[in-house]
Amino acid sequence: MASLYPLVHSQQLLQRLLALNKPKSLAPALHYCYLVGGHIQTRGTDAEEPFRQEANFKWLSGCDVPGSALTIEYEHEGGDQVDPSRVHTRLWLPDVDEAEVMWCGLPPAPEELAKSLNLTSIQRGWTPAALYPPKPQADVPTFLHTLPLVSPPTTIMARINGPKHTTDYLEKALHYARRYKSPKEVELMTKASEITAGAHKNLMRLVGSGHVSDENAAEAEFVSFCRRNGSKHQAYSPIMAAGTSAGTLHYVDNDRPFPSEPTLLLVDAGADYNCYAADVTRCIPLGNGGRFTKECKEIYELVLNMQYAAFEQIKPGANWEQIQRLMHDVLARGFLKLGIFKVDGAREEEAVRKLLDSGLTSAFYPHGVGHLLGLDVHDVGGLPDEGRHKTDPLLKYLRLRYPLEEGFVVTVEPGCYFNEHLFAPFKNSDMVDHDVLARYRYVGGVRIEDNLLITADGFRNLTPDWLPKTVADVEAVTTGQSA
Repeated sequence: MASLYPLVHSQQLLQRLLALNKPKSLAPALHYCYLVGGHIQTRGTDAEEPFRQEANFKWLSGCDVPGSALTIEYEHEGGDQVDPSRVHTRLWLPDVDEAEVMWCGLPPAPEELAKSLNLTSIQRGWTPAALYPPKPQADVPTFLHTLPLVSPPTTIMARINGPKHTTDYLEKALHYARRYKSPKEVELMTKASEITAGAHKNLMRLVGSGHVSDENAAEAEFVSFCRRNGSKHQAYSPIMAAGTSAGTLHYVDNDRPFPSEPTLLLVDAGADYNCYAADVTRCIPLGNGGRFTKECKEIYELVLNMQYAAFEQIKPGANWEQIQRLMHDVLARGFLKLGIFKVDGAREEEAVRKLLDSGLTSAFYPHGVGHLLGLDVHDVGGLPDEGRHKTDPLLKYLRLRYPLEEGFVVTVEPGCYFNEHLFAPFKNSDMVDHDVLARYRYVGGVRIEDNLLITADGFRNLTPDWLPKTVADVEAVTTGQSA
């Protein structure tokens, strides 16, 4: 079995640690990283929750055994480059608990894990005190790197004679390093996308044929397909929002029957494959013989135009904030054409500028154009907490504030929603034709989402092209004209 997690992940992390800690990191030093994996959580007395390994630990170790620990020891000789021959990664498995074996079976043995995990060593048995480094040489400083909330006992710090313990760098270095997906990670994400696409297309068939008639059954069919095809978990709680429910961005109740009048079912759901996420959204016609109504089709095609406009901009170096502004621009022009927006006496360019300056488009498209994707569905490294745009309604919820680079995987998910709460600040706006708007409210919401790997000259769409997306292709499935 090929190695899933080569040592390059540890090297990438250390390279980032050195970059964050200059100029001190240029001098010789012992860098020591200590991480603890996730533990099984219980509900009530002893009902075990499904276990998913902590993402940073998974990325560095590849290990899914609860209660494990990982140490990375690097004897840096100086300079700004990492010497791979001096990196030692050690995985520490918990001791076998004989009482637990009866309930859960034997955990994997170190020699079994070694067949697929490329680490310096794997062994059983550990305690926190035993995993910290020995007393360092007097002339070589030691940096103990841990994640926040992890602090070595004072007795250990005294024993190893004053190394510098810091939480300033490890988490940030992990977030930077995890942005760049290795070929193996891309392979796993491609598999997750294929399973996800199959589940979406299967659901289109079932909804179109009338075999599914409520949100709960839609979720059950989606999850069942994923389970049958190798995905044990969902990457996030599926969104099965019919009609006006789709105006709530993260609607996860999934407990209502489909409306009796024609509308749409917004399906935002993705498989988890070996802890890697897919995140895909499609919309399915409800009623009307499996075809989009006039208003549903118009909004759906507008959102599809938004996505295509984003695709034209996506390549290394592309500015995500500019793409986000472009989405608002395309939405504004689309709404002007449909008659939902009106700016009396203004030419189109002036009208669009006034609409964007007013923030009105954010009432219909409040979220960001997409986010990083990986071990977490909203993956780390997007710098979403930078505060300089928190007051700009067009950029307020943008989860990626960093130029695109080769190796990133991003979602592209423009949308359009009819939500009374979002629209409330503009309910008296003279730039809205309220009578025309009323004709579209039943649409609820439309979002279209694919997963893109940024390549040297553009991108590769990990979402298979056989998953229907155009109106014609979706209707071909929902009306039974294509398999």
